[in-house]
Amino acid sequence: MPKSSPIITAFNAGEWSPKLEGRVQQEKYQSACRVLENFIPQIHGNAEKRTGTRFVAEVKNSANATRLIPFEFSTLQAYVLEFGDQYMRVYKDSGVVESSPSVAYEISTPYASGDLSGLQFAQSADVLYLAHREYAPRKLSRTGDTSWTLTEIEFDWPAFLPDNADESVTVYASASTGTFNLVASSAIFTADMVDGYFKFSENIFSQHDLWEPGATILGGETRRFGNNVYSSAAGGTAGTRPPIHTVGTETDGSITDWEYLHSGSAYVKITAYTSGTQVSAQGVGALLPASVIGSGNATYRWAIGAWSAENGFPSSVTFYEDRLLWAGTTNNPQTIWGSKSGDYENHQSGTNDDDAYQYTINTDQVNAIQWLSPEKVLLIGTLGGEFAMRASSLDEAITPTNVRVSEETQFGSKALRAMRVGNATLFIQRAGRKLREMKYDFDSDSYQAKDITLLSEHITSPSVAEMAYQGQPSQILWCVRSDGVLLGFTYERTEQVFCWHRHVLGGTNAKVKSVAAIPHPDGDQDQLWLIVERTIDGSTVQYVEHLEKVWDTANDIEDAFFVDSGLTYDGSAVTSLSGLDHLEGETVTVLADGASHASKVVSSGAINLDRSASVVHVGLGYDATLQTMRIEAGAADGTAQGKTKRLTNCTVRLYQTGPGLWYGANTTEMDEINFRETSMAMGVAVPLFDGDKGPLPWPEGYEQDARVTLQHRLPLPCSILAIMPQLVTQDR
Repeated sequence: MPKSSPIITAFNAGEWSPKLEGRVQQEKYQSACRVLENFIPQIHGNAEKRTGTRFVAEVKNSANATRLIPFEFSTLQAYVLEFGDQYMRVYKDSGVVESSPSVAYEISTPYASGDLSGLQFAQSADVLYLAHREYAPRKLSRTGDTSWTLTEIEFDWPAFLPDNADESVTVYASASTGTFNLVASSAIFTADMVDGYFKFSENIFSQHDLWEPGATILGGETRRFGNNVYSSAAGGTAGTRPPIHTVGTETDGSITDWEYLHSGSAYVKITAYTSGTQVSAQGVGALLPASVIGSGNATYRWAIGAWSAENGFPSSVTFYEDRLLWAGTTNNPQTIWGSKSGDYENHQSGTNDDDAYQYTINTDQVNAIQWLSPEKVLLIGTLGGEFAMRASSLDEAITPTNVRVSEETQFGSKALRAMRVGNATLFIQRAGRKLREMKYDFDSDSYQAKDITLLSEHITSPSVAEMAYQGQPSQILWCVRSDGVLLGFTYERTEQVFCWHRHVLGGTNAKVKSVAAIPHPDGDQDQLWLIVERTIDGSTVQYVEHLEKVWDTANDIEDAFFVDSGLTYDGSAVTSLSGLDHLEGETVTVLADGASHASKVVSSGAINLDRSASVVHVGLGYDATLQTMRIEAGAADGTAQGKTKRLTNCTVRLYQTGPGLWYGANTTEMDEINFRETSMAMGVAVPLFDGDKGPLPWPEGYEQDARVTLQHRLPLPCSILAIMPQLVTQDR
């Protein structure tokens, strides 16, 4: 019976699938865990207990679905936005932004609670652009903490479908100003086109003479210069400066003033539906060409607005190459619209390099665009596959005449905003179970999308519902599982660390519903915000909470915050605490002046302490559990797997760890590790421990699995550096 003393030095392979229990030859087997719950594996290899969540506020209406969206103007001005049923609230500096004392600042929105999961967004400075398939594009503007405006975008030039090609279908306008009618020769209008746009065009080269210097001009005469059409204010001789303006009236340097009319086309907004052949409309911007006014001027040169209740609205939005891109409407699910360069709300198309463009992905199946991700190329996720959109050369920018799209992979994407992390795009595959890393591969000269849930395929079941990326202090992609479990994926490609970990929040029926990450008010790390559904005193509520900053060795022990939905009292010594109404009727965990305290039940929003304390953290307790894979060591004949073993003892190497650590083969039969010396007074904080605990006598007998399980149960830090079991293995 050989005796062996292996050492497990790292846990940063994360929690592995049960299907890998036999893959002992895998390089990262020794650093993998069978269970990793409420521990965060670090790049260095150690596993640190996650900090607690701090209670901020209850959402406006806990009965409705609610979502968090980040708004980051700078690292010093960052907000989290609570979107609920037709409203939005604002959070900043770890608290609620108030319009008056105890009154949350709030604005109205059109978004129903059931539609919030479909929102996608892109930000430029103080403006957040919002896309949803069922709502017209909107922008959220901020000028101060309590000054936010959400408006439907009035585009300088809207996006339009391709021009009508059937010369037998004509339309004319009854007038050019005010409210007038559009009359069609065939039924082309529907009631869902109301609030949408309609464009008329004319051939300016046949309709208008060219402006030339020194030409004789009649009063009210129209002339063209470039693609612009102007009307003279009075007769005379043309000057030497051609008109190039696109707003108002300017002189050409002579006695003639020129009023800008249009650039060969102009559009109107449909205001009311009469029939399939007639609607009411209102002019927007430039005047309609005179050649489309009146029944005698019916023209086939017209186009319908691309975005409306009739055609649907864009479901995705992003910035790329100084353009604002929208994509994926109901009727045009594979189309991308790019704005004019540097002019984000102008979709006037043309052939110049800076003109707006429109591109439809051509595939053998119609697969709706689910997300857009800007890298060196524009990555596009659709239901059926992933594409790359680029110019003919990476040294060039996409233009209306220089664009190509190639299909890179065929996995299919879920309608969930992809995350750009470093030089990779992380997205959820169509079924919601697999996280894929889309990254350029030099060997194949194409983009590949590796499955990075392969070793932990169980962890995303049943599906991923939402994601947020926290870049500091550790690079973690946080995922909300559809059953409310919070998943973490530590992602550090340069160090080859890719590991999953689960986080089950303290309290009864706690379920995470939404996440968002913004810079911490202190500026030294990112702050993860959550909406958590809880059962409190028999009622279902939703709370806005944020994860506390990671534990720092420079912190004082009394500042350790390891409770969920918690609050802190910091003042003169007291024996009773109030203000805990959000935990009414719940059994809460208490840390008083850095020392654990007996649990208490909140009554009338208050608890009484057994001893006075000046710094007290109160919240819902949670356990952090780490269980190793089956130990592969000690056999004299081949593998140790499947053989009877006995762990005789175990040593655990710890860093910055407080009392409350238990050990054993599983979570039901465990012994506690002692941290308090006999010379220490009860009720006084035990100093955090650095070093080895052990050898610890093993509480189990003979077994085949030979796992080590550690569980930390008190509201204090815990960091596990290494596990050193000693075991005897019986060979068959």
